[in-house]
Amino acid sequence: MIDPKNDSTSRWAAAAQLAEGVTDDGYQKRRTRIILQVSALIVGSWIVGVVIALGLIPKTGSHYSGSGGPTDQQLIAQIVFVALGCVVGIGGFIWAKRTGHYITRWRAVASPLTRREKKSVRRQISGKEPVERDHLPVIVAIANQNRRATLGIAPLYFGMTLFAIATAIASNFFFIKLLELVASLLFVIAAVQLTVLYRRAGRFTDQYSDPAS
Repeated sequence: MIDPKNDSTSRWAAAAQLAEGVTDDGYQKRRTRIILQVSALIVGSWIVGVVIALGLIPKTGSHYSGSGGPTDQQLIAQIVFVALGCVVGIGGFIWAKRTGHYITRWRAVASPLTRREKKSVRRQISGKEPVERDHLPVIVAIANQNRRATLGIAPLYFGMTLFAIATAIASNFFFIKLLELVASLLFVIAAVQLTVLYRRAGRFTDQYSDPAS
């Protein structure tokens, strides 16, 4: 059997299978690889968090920019934002899962493609490269799936932004407030980028979904 990693035709054929809702031969390997990557990211984030907590944040009783523990008003505000974050994040995930807007990376139509091919597809959808007519049905499927996934991830981003705001409100450490502010700004930037990609994918599918186009 031809190795999809070494054969462009096989990779695009696998992507076409996923576009039709059929699991391709490389599905299990991709899922295992991505789960390992996500696990490594979670562990790495936990280690970084522990290092920051133990080494960079001042200890209780030492000099820091703050005025003691959070006030009752801060705690109430934190609870409100955490509750909103849970409702938006968990509710949004359930909605995305039930409506097909949540798409795992190993089931994504573009997942069998190489990084270079994925980049080329993104540029084609954005109108920065000529469209490959031989692969047009797959590229249209990727654009449609990207739009669905964008709507599915939006509540998760909003929920995480609310969590960051809750942490900033309840903390009197300047360093933590700064971190959460940066995190919130990054979520906003990501939301703007997702909006741009969503609109570009919509224009692409409107233009090329018609076989006669």
